[in-house]
Amino acid sequence: MKIAVPVFENKICEHFGKTALFLIFELDENCEVVNISRVQNTPCDGNGGGSPAEKLLLENPDVIIYNTMGEKRIETLKDRVKLYHTKTQDIKSALKECIDDILKTNNK
Repeated sequence: MKIAVPVFENKICEHFGKTALFLIFELDENCEVVNISRVQNTPCDGNGGGSPAEKLLLENPDVIIYNTMGEKRIETLKDRVKLYHTKTQDIKSALKECIDDILKTNNK
C-alpha cells in the first residue's frame, strides 16, 4: 500500500495544491513502512496552473493524507484514491492515525 503526504518544511502542507513535495510511504502487509520516496511537484499558482493531482497519481497512491483540499480537487480524486483528512500537521501522527483507521476498517 502507498500513502501520499503533501509536505512543507517537514510538516503536512496546509493546502494540498500548494505543496512542492510529496512523500510516498510504502507499507508492507503488516502496515509497516518499508520505503519512503520523494516526488517533486509544481504547486498551484492560484490561476489554475500547477499539477499536484496529476503528478501524484502517476505514483499510484492508495491513500492521500491531507489537511485542506479544494472541492474541485476532492471531486477529481475521490473516485481514484482514498482521501484521509487530518487536522494535525505532524506527519508521523497523521500517518499513524491513517494506518490505525485502515487496520480498524480491515478488521471489521
